[in-house]
Amino acid sequence: MIIKLNFGNEHIQYISCATKVGRKINKIRRDFENWIFDENKNKKYWAFENGEKYCPNYDSDAIIEWLNNVKFKKGTAKAKLITVPKSKVKKTLYF
Repeated sequence: MIIKLNFGNEHIQYISCATKVGRKINKIRRDFENWIFDENKNKKYWAFENGEKYCPNYDSDAIIEWLNNVKFKKGTAKAKLITVPKSKVKKTLYF
């Protein structure tokens, strides 16, 4: 399933993932947001100011990494970035 990720300011990326994942993407998104904002779990995707963490800084790479290695580490998701969708976008998420 193709999912469009809109990060605002015309920053749009597309990911491909299993249909089973795509159908539940809104619930899965809430799980992702809980993970990305948890300083103890997400150590990689934080922006720093004056040496202090102040907010998550991410794009589709973080979502793909989380889907493949945290949420569905047994191999269900296998999400990947795609540059140009060859099939219809089924869902759009706004961040």
